[in-house]
Amino acid sequence: MSTVEVNIVRVFVDKNNKFGNPVGIVLDEDCKLDDDQRQKVAASLNFSETVFIDKLEEIPKLSIFNPQEKVRFAGHAVLGVVSFINRDLGKNINKVSCSGETVESTKDKNIMYIKAPLPIMPNWNFEELLSPRLVENISKEDASNKKHTFVWSWIDEQKSLIRARTFAPDWGIPEDQANGSGSMLLTSRLNKNLEIHHGEGSIIFARPVDKNFAEVGGLVSSVSKRELVL
Repeated sequence: MSTVEVNIVRVFVDKNNKFGNPVGIVLDEDCKLDDDQRQKVAASLNFSETVFIDKLEEIPKLSIFNPQEKVRFAGHAVLGVVSFINRDLGKNINKVSCSGETVESTKDKNIMYIKAPLPIMPNWNFEELLSPRLVENISKEDASNKKHTFVWSWIDEQKSLIRARTFAPDWGIPEDQANGSGSMLLTSRLNKNLEIHHGEGSIIFARPVDKNFAEVGGLVSSVSKRELVL
């Protein structure tokens, strides 16, 4: 048996450091854990994503797993790792590598942003509803029938405020508390800077860049630690 130390941060917390979407972060330079072991860690944590830092270098290399499989990209997960490396490990980095693609990071006042290419985003389905109340009233039964779906409605279109929830039971994620990649795809589709109130209380900022790139940003909680035995 071996012990794995997991660093946990919540991404897209509100101004009171509440809510957000947890991500597990494992520093695994030189890939001491194989993919099967990594999948066991991700399944045990049961977060929407767990990230393994393969190389902590000038451009850190990341591998990302959801509870069922390895994935190319996850917005909240990458944002959480960028914040963790800069703030908690004391490394001054502004780029990471996911699936061979470079993801850049910047800080705008106290908000950390990442910019990523849209082709590496998961293939989210989008469902627009007529009111925020309809989004909030989606039942567990209705949610269980949705396939990786980002459900949203305008709170105030003139102010670019959106209410959203994400359901991906087919990917092992009954409800995702903050969907960064879906927010990036939506801001690109709408071609507007967005403030998205997601899940139970997560706050996501998303900005289109061009037809190939988008940015997503938000606040990240302080780190906590957990040990898992494989």
